[in-house]
Amino acid sequence: MKSLLLSFPEILISESDKAADQLGISRSEFIRKSVVHELHILAKNTRENNIISSFNAMKKSDEYLKESKILDDGLVEEINIDEDDKWWK
Repeated sequence: MKSLLLSFPEILISESDKAADQLGISRSEFIRKSVVHELHILAKNTRENNIISSFNAMKKSDEYLKESKILDDGLVEEINIDEDDKWWK
């Protein structure tokens, strides 16, 4: 493991120490966990933004819209069910 020298405002050090004490871990462990937590959030937000970008690109794609319409039209075809058959019981 490598060491890293960081400077924090006094209030942030104080609050970090309180939180670490509350969790029963060292300040260093608390800061490591905080960084990991933020990295996970960043990765999640990046994935979500990529998905949103993909959906936006799909909305602008004539080929995608054409294929989607074909699929959607196929889903609304009437299904003939014999009500006397009582298949659901």
